[in-house]
Amino acid sequence: MRKKACMICLIVILIVCAALVISGCGARQAMPPEDDGSIAASAGGDNLDASGGDETGDEQGKESEDDEALKEPEKSEKPEDTSSKPASEPEDKNAPSKGSDKSIRGIPDAIDVRTEDDGDLLVVVNKYHAVSKNYKPKDLVTIDNKYGTWNNMELKSEAYDAFLKLYKDAKAQGFNLKLCSAMRSYSTQKSLYENAVSTRGREMANIRSAYPGRSEHHTGLAIDVTSASMGWGLSQDFADYPDGEWINDHCHEYGFIIRYPKGKTDITGYDYEPWHLRYVGVDAATYIMENNLTLEEYVGVE
Repeated sequence: MRKKACMICLIVILIVCAALVISGCGARQAMPPEDDGSIAASAGGDNLDASGGDETGDEQGKESEDDEALKEPEKSEKPEDTSSKPASEPEDKNAPSKGSDKSIRGIPDAIDVRTEDDGDLLVVVNKYHAVSKNYKPKDLVTIDNKYGTWNNMELKSEAYDAFLKLYKDAKAQGFNLKLCSAMRSYSTQKSLYENAVSTRGREMANIRSAYPGRSEHHTGLAIDVTSASMGWGLSQDFADYPDGEWINDHCHEYGFIIRYPKGKTDITGYDYEPWHLRYVGVDAATYIMENNLTLEEYVGVE
């Protein structure tokens, strides 16, 4: 009888020990792994592009592949942001680049494209406001070759009449002026722009030469004036010569403005051009010149 009782006690002890062992293993399996800090160290760095981006379309704020891999799936509720991803490169490497602006020597996407001449003397054609390939000004007249350094140039009749008055009065002051550019077609501007890019580089060309469709000369209201004192060339120091100074001081009396004045490149998109006159009519020209405005500021557009 005593022997049987000992056997029962031994079995009970074995059962209790087995239960304790099983319970300890389960507790160890339920414990999380120790955090060695490796994930926190990797995910803690900011991998944003610090360059700021430019007109070439650099990505901003794109996360590295390593950071993306460390994210927990259940926390990635926000849909992927593809807005900053660059578009495929255009075939024309000189084509306008989205997101660039006038002040950084780029060519932004056009806000609008004008297809017909509606006779508006205050029409703005610049880096934001373009004309189509087939745009042609109305009322064009051929400039008498004696007034130009090139033959058979064209200008809108009202602007040409105003220039003839300016020319006559300048002549009376002893100044010998000529036009070296007037209305330009899309194809002509394309050739000029491509030549500027090849000789100066695209960034410099973009503040010295207009992209085709973005040139003031397409309107038939813009002229480039040179003089005998300048050797029939164009230079930024034109305004320092007596004839250039006279034009700067009196062009508004004939309805012309200095279209790209000094210190206004961030507004016009182009470098200072004392030789480039734009016809807008006497009233508008007088107000613009007396208040040191650009055409963009006067009209109230970009």
